[in-house]
Amino acid sequence: MHDLVAAQDIVKIATAVAKKNRLKKVTRITVKLGRVIQHYEEIKPENLRFNFKLVKRNTVVESARLVILKARGKSLTISSVEGEK
Repeated sequence: MHDLVAAQDIVKIATAVAKKNRLKKVTRITVKLGRVIQHYEEIKPENLRFNFKLVKRNTVVESARLVILKARGKSLTISSVEGEK
């Protein structure tokens, strides 16, 4: 479930960035994922990708590719949001 919440947060933030930058669609979102543990489970890249595919439907990020870079530390951050105007 924590992967789902993280995916929802990514979509929410990317949507806000798209609106701010007047993007018609988001094509790529790059995130840095460290060792994030929520509810005693680590967020895994494959689970995050799966949930991202579910929650991006019918949004401005629907066609976006999620790029997950491994990071040190214990955080999940969005490093870039790319799209088309």
